[in-house]
Amino acid sequence: MGARSIEGREYAMAVNCPRCGAGFDVTLFQFGHGVRCECGQWVELCTGHVAPAPGISREGEQMAEVELGKITHYFSKIGVAAIEITQDSLAVGDTIHIKGHTSDFLQHVDSIQIDGQSVDEATVGQSVGIKVAEHAREHDAVYKVVQ
Repeated sequence: MGARSIEGREYAMAVNCPRCGAGFDVTLFQFGHGVRCECGQWVELCTGHVAPAPGISREGEQMAEVELGKITHYFSKIGVAAIEITQDSLAVGDTIHIKGHTSDFLQHVDSIQIDGQSVDEATVGQSVGIKVAEHAREHDAVYKVVQ
């Protein structure tokens, strides 16, 4: 990571790709977004600068995604997204991909709640609450990642 010294303090100015070393200006990482390097590596500021690219497994194989539903509400104070399931089913342990105009991240499902009660699985027609790591927005599409 490149740094700049102002009044004796170090400030980060660039984030380097761990695979090829390409530098990216830190302003590209605002709002927690990552950047895909030309070499294919997904670079993120908040997770130690290394993360697999969304939709790509560690082996480089494309992972399939099944449309699951959409975000109907985001509760910012508690970091929970309300998801309306319109296709397939969602279970604890699944990985989902939330994608919208400004959102694009993978999320492991650690717990699912329906009307304040924890459940292990949700099916079509149900609205669920899931704790998410990043900001989600209404109308963002939700996909289930399948191996």
